[in-house]
Amino acid sequence: MDTHVLHFAAPPQPKATSAHSLLAGYGLLVLVVATIFSALDRQILTLLAEPMRHSLGLSDTRLGLLQGVGITLFAGVAAVPLGWLADRYGRRTLLAVCVLVWTAATAACGLATDFTALFLAAIGLGIGEAGLAPIVYGLIPEIVPERRRVLANGIYTLAAILGSGLGMSLSGALVEALDSVRPVLPPVLQAMESWRLAFLAVAVPGPLVALAVLLIRLHPQRGGADAPAAQGEAALSSYFQAHGRTMLCVFGGSGLMALGIAASVNWAPIVAARVFGASTAEVGQGIGLAYLLGTAAGAVLGAAGVKALRRRAGMATPVRVVGIGAVLAALASLLMLTAHSANALYLLFGMQVVALIAGSVLMPTLLQDMTPALLRSRLIAVGTGVTVGLSALSPVLVGALSDLLHGSAHGLLASMAGVGAAAFALSAVVMRWAEKPFVHTVRHIHPGLAQREA
Repeated sequence: MDTHVLHFAAPPQPKATSAHSLLAGYGLLVLVVATIFSALDRQILTLLAEPMRHSLGLSDTRLGLLQGVGITLFAGVAAVPLGWLADRYGRRTLLAVCVLVWTAATAACGLATDFTALFLAAIGLGIGEAGLAPIVYGLIPEIVPERRRVLANGIYTLAAILGSGLGMSLSGALVEALDSVRPVLPPVLQAMESWRLAFLAVAVPGPLVALAVLLIRLHPQRGGADAPAAQGEAALSSYFQAHGRTMLCVFGGSGLMALGIAASVNWAPIVAARVFGASTAEVGQGIGLAYLLGTAAGAVLGAAGVKALRRRAGMATPVRVVGIGAVLAALASLLMLTAHSANALYLLFGMQVVALIAGSVLMPTLLQDMTPALLRSRLIAVGTGVTVGLSALSPVLVGALSDLLHGSAHGLLASMAGVGAAAFALSAVVMRWAEKPFVHTVRHIHPGLAQREA
């Protein structure tokens, strides 16, 4: 590890030129655009779930399988091998391939004639998008100069968070616009259902985005792989033995938060349409606006929560803020049972997003505090696997419960609210249990940090 650092530091660093800055800006912009298109392609499957259900005769359980297993679970399974391939064969090339894969899968969704074809297309969508985060976070250090890497990471992370809300808003506007331009489309497209046209439309820019990815230029003299040290395997085993309870509580609590919010993200658009009669465009605008405003408010409240609780909670502050956010999200889920309009549902969904983001903005600090630098990537990957697994379970649970309640509109609302409230409440309990082992782990791994807190 030391020899790698010395070798990397040896060559004199060239001064940044305006050309290098423009190329770095272009590369980061392309990554942000790819992220937004990824969110657009993924969210439109949720937004169009209700017309797909009527057209193809799908049950709520099958809708849940599309969203939970088809996309989320396969994305989690595919992320690790795609990350390995990116490190070995080139991140730009593989990211361009991933864009083409999810583009083709999106178009296949629009052409599907039964559940099997739609499920296979959803799997392709999940696999294509699985490479986005691991590849992008590997590419950013190769695109921007070192002194701007933290800023670039922040810009991309914010775009990834906001991309889901923007994707939903753009999807709703797109569906509305397609109906107005239908008369000028070729005859074969004019005869298609609106939901099929929407899938084909969002797939059109994919090849251009893939080409833009291939045109990204790396910053001069940016180094190669960040391979883990050989001694990491022994250290990993020791960490599991000494701090397994911390991992179980923190990763389990954050995974339950993901399960709770996935219930609303995947089903609130369907509830708004089925229970309250909202149009596709209205759902896209309402959910998208709630997500965007909730993200901004959650980031502010997360920072305020740290200041308010620091003196009382000390080193456990990040864990406690996440736990409090889970309690508030559980209350918002229960209040969904009293919603009498789509706007009320959007507002309560926004409250869930606020609570989720307030905790999410602290997760990087929390994970850095509980993990040694040598093991950080691998330990965070374990947490990501837990989160993906639980969030993939959520849509299936809601769909199955809805079918047990005979698929009624209010039965679906009760299923969504019940799964969300239970998951958030369990998350709050688990994060409370996490406080003591978390503090113990931080004191053991970062004694200097513990001394500053004392």
